[in-house]
Amino acid sequence: MTIVSLANGRGSKGGISVSSRILVVEDQPDVAQLIEVVLKGEGHTVAIAPDGAQGLMLSRDWKPDLILMDIMLPGVDGGTLISRLRQEAETAHLPIIAMSASRTLRDRSDELQADALLSKPFDVDALLVQVQFLLSRGRDDSES
Repeated sequence: MTIVSLANGRGSKGGISVSSRILVVEDQPDVAQLIEVVLKGEGHTVAIAPDGAQGLMLSRDWKPDLILMDIMLPGVDGGTLISRLRQEAETAHLPIIAMSASRTLRDRSDELQADALLSKPFDVDALLVQVQFLLSRGRDDSES
């Protein structure tokens, strides 16, 4: 049985509460926890899936606003999972940030179908910039 961690932060932007649901699909507990703490500090609600199967289930059932996806996962790898998500009507629109320690990540960027790429180890500020950009783009698209 896999335990899914849900955490809720209390952030605000310009006095208006900004809380998005962010799914982190990451098999390294220390990395997942770091991302969770950072995102919680910005006011987001975070769910953590330790593998691709849990990531797929949560992306369908929990309906996140954004997904942070490790590419090197046990079982279903992140690239395969992104491809599946892009093929399903319910999840095709979700912004996805792909993360990997692999040096070949940038070579596979077109193949991955991710909206952004982060190389591990990543800079926390770079992570937050990408998250904020993709979330604001998603809100702008939905308001049009």
